Amino acid sequence: MIQVIFDHITGYGKVTKEDFIFSDPKGIALDTTYLTYLSEGWVEWQDYWYNLRSVRLRVKDYEPTKTVKKLSKQIQYSLHFVSEEVLTLLEPIYRKYTDKHNFKRDINLEDFKGFECLLYYYEEKLVGANIFKLYKDTTGRTLVSYQFLWDYENPKLSLGNVSQLFECRIAQFFRCNHVYLLGGYELASAYKADFKGFEWWTGKEWSEDKTLYLNLCKRDTQL
Repeated sequence: MIQVIFDHITGYGKVTKEDFIFSDPKGIALDTTYLTYLSEGWVEWQDYWYNLRSVRLRVKDYEPTKTVKKLSKQIQYSLHFVSEEVLTLLEPIYRKYTDKHNFKRDINLEDFKGFECLLYYYEEKLVGANIFKLYKDTTGRTLVSYQFLWDYENPKLSLGNVSQLFECRIAQFFRCNHVYLLGGYELASAYKADFKGFEWWTGKEWSEDKTLYLNLCKRDTQL
């Protein structure tokens, strides 16, 4: 069970010329039924759970393209816990990644310490990584992908698509039914609808309606 709380200190509102109230809702986990939370659109971050327009892939239905399969043969990967040593290796790549996308966010790479990650190598050089977390309870396991990063020095590698293949392989190894891809917001998240096995949380149910999803992403960007 999740206890929902509302933060009226960080929240704000308008009541004079318009009615608008934002109260920063978030949840506190009261038990360890993590797969149930995830299946209802909740995603954990720093001890709190947030209900998102969550996106996930059904692992059994995911299928990479022939091009991605071919490109994946050029990439070597290894599985690690995110330690201080790993953070040191990833720091310059993370800076290149955030600069490339002009991201302005409060998330620091150190926030992922203790997570797990796949390190990606091309011609023996570290070029990217995917940071994730495995959740398990009495019903099984699932994988939540929290952060992909890439130096973009060789765009032809299409590392983002190759990374999705490796994530699903790891999920299959751990017998996970789904790979969760966090929220689907703005056109920056439109690519998530391209993967086979894609579905998104409407707030009431999981949907495969790609047209509606993409329209919502477009609306987010225009707001």
